[in-house]
Amino acid sequence: MGIIKRYLLAFLFSICGFACLIAYKAIGSYIDENGVLVEPFGFIPLFWLFQLLSVSVFAVSFIKSRRAG
Repeated sequence: MGIIKRYLLAFLFSICGFACLIAYKAIGSYIDENGVLVEPFGFIPLFWLFQLLSVSVFAVSFIKSRRAG
């Protein structure tokens, strides 16, 4: 149970990142009547931000757990 509690925040950040990626794929993109591409572009940087946060939190948690013994 300690491992789940220790890395829960990193896991949640990762899930949020993949949810953004799935939302981007599910919404899709299209070209409107004026010939302009419409797509939910904001989900791509959010995906990468959440993945970076996930890796960072995982690394910090891992280092803290190794120092604690």
